[in-house]
Amino acid sequence: MSTVGGRPRPRKADQILLVDRCLAPEVADEISKMDGLYGIALKEHYGDQAAQQLADVTFLAEAGQRGWGVLTQNPRMWQVPQERDCIIESGTRVFSLDDPNANKTLKGLVLGRHLLSIRRRLKRVTSCRVVYGSR
Repeated sequence: MSTVGGRPRPRKADQILLVDRCLAPEVADEISKMDGLYGIALKEHYGDQAAQQLADVTFLAEAGQRGWGVLTQNPRMWQVPQERDCIIESGTRVFSLDDPNANKTLKGLVLGRHLLSIRRRLKRVTSCRVVYGSR
């Protein structure tokens, strides 16, 4: 398997999760270690400078068009009219960790707890809105 930036490329059967800039890029690396999933950090996909200035609707639309999911820490995306419309129109599956103040360990536990559900929802053709919490 060839590498890009020291990481293996996704396999054909892998489901892709685009990791929002509000989460550390290492989250994408950890997701990629799991069988059947591949994480791509925004800065890896768009470049560091572009990722910082990128409008959310841009990556939400692209993710939906490519059949990728989006992992974010921003549960309010659904409340922003332009972002909500983009999610619906693009059929983007958005998964959110709802407590931005949680420590890395808790975020990891919450994400790990919901990975099976995320995988199932990524396989679905229709869009969905899911917020995962630690409460």
